[in-house]
Amino acid sequence: MNFELSEEQIMFRDMARRFAKQEMLPTLKDYERQRKVNYDVIKKMASLGLIGAHIPQEYGGLGLDYTTSTIIWEQLSQVSWTQTLTSVGQCVLAGTILTYAASEEQKKRYLPPLCRGEMIIAMAAVEPNAGSDATAIEASAVLDGDEWVINGNKNFISHGSIADVVLVLVQTDKAKGAKGMAVIAVDKGTPGFSSREVEMLGGRAGDIASLGFSDCRAPKENLVGEVGRGLQNSLVGIDTARLFIAAGGVGMAQGCLDASIKYAKERRQFGKPIASFQLVQETIARMQAEISAIRWQVYYAAELKSQGKPHAKELSAAKWLATELAVRVSNEAVRLHGAYGCTDDFPVEQHYRDSVLSTILGGTTEMHKLLIGRELLDINAMV
Repeated sequence: MNFELSEEQIMFRDMARRFAKQEMLPTLKDYERQRKVNYDVIKKMASLGLIGAHIPQEYGGLGLDYTTSTIIWEQLSQVSWTQTLTSVGQCVLAGTILTYAASEEQKKRYLPPLCRGEMIIAMAAVEPNAGSDATAIEASAVLDGDEWVINGNKNFISHGSIADVVLVLVQTDKAKGAKGMAVIAVDKGTPGFSSREVEMLGGRAGDIASLGFSDCRAPKENLVGEVGRGLQNSLVGIDTARLFIAAGGVGMAQGCLDASIKYAKERRQFGKPIASFQLVQETIARMQAEISAIRWQVYYAAELKSQGKPHAKELSAAKWLATELAVRVSNEAVRLHGAYGCTDDFPVEQHYRDSVLSTILGGTTEMHKLLIGRELLDINAMV
């Protein structure tokens, strides 16, 4: 049992921390206010290899283990969870699915430009009537000669309106249930494919969209993996996304703690810094204690995943605890900052908005509680 980071992990931790402070932070407020994606950050991050950290080297990534990749996501999220999601998230979700399920030709076509920041790939699974229950997918794909004809809608898709390619989870035969599902790559600009940006509480410097497919035709060879394994292949990516979302929760909480310590030392009331008040110290001490404990839960789940060991309940615990931690700590940080905490002059307001979204993406808190319960009790509460 080793609780020390390796030299390589420390190097990437420090690199990511510097990048976040030097490249993301100076312009973050402008992009948040304009609700725009910072493509320069994506390109700069890609030049350092940070986007495809866990993608195999043969496909343009760094081939790092999940623990090191998790540390990178955590550091970047201390400045902005949304910009981290927008820059790295496509490799985490779509990139993982392609690495796991795509043909060799598809891997070489999509993964290198993805890791270089030259291509954006989204994964579209969630629908108006299919969120936590992924088996309820209604978007359909029918093979017509050498083309798939796709019809349906997708909701709340990260990178949805800016993606060059979207991996779409579809149902090819409703009578087969999950065994009829498939993932099909659809290129931007394909007739019948439309997108509409969705403004949400968080994610202001990112992109979330609703997608529509109306007799949208994609080549037969755009099938990723096999028909019948679409859901399983998607879940491989979602499993990885949960880990990095958890790391982002710890990062947001740490960002709020750092901001609170700085503010508490500078803000004076009743003739002295508020850092000298007992309740302020208790709040900051609790933040630190919880962040430290949950950070190691996230690293533990990452280590199990890196070693290819069973990690379902450990990862669900990490995702649940880390994202709820981000909500709790950012709420306390806003209160500690007072009215200033409700303005974007301080980072805690942005983290508060983003933290709420993190509890939903990658499975809600309630879903993860049920997943842990099912594994421990061997009873599925959802049946």
